[in-house]
Amino acid sequence: MKMHKWILVLLLTWVAAFSTPAQAQPQETNTVEFSAQAPNASSPEMADVMRRDGKIYIVVAVLVTVLLGVLFYLISLDKKIGNLERQLKQ
Repeated sequence: MKMHKWILVLLLTWVAAFSTPAQAQPQETNTVEFSAQAPNASSPEMADVMRRDGKIYIVVAVLVTVLLGVLFYLISLDKKIGNLERQLKQ
């Protein structure tokens, strides 16, 4: 039981430390230029565009939300299995 609390505290601390608040950005017309050259492997354009537009934070927020949901589901499942094991021992 205590291990679950420590994992939850560590996870929430990690999320709080590495998350940035969403900021409203003014609407701008951003154009992306496409070239006929092969894409350079050292600079991913999609990540740069998403970072510049602020959409990368939405992706990170969705991923963190999904991972937190899976973690909470596993913790609740562990509690239910523990209760069933205790009932079987009695």
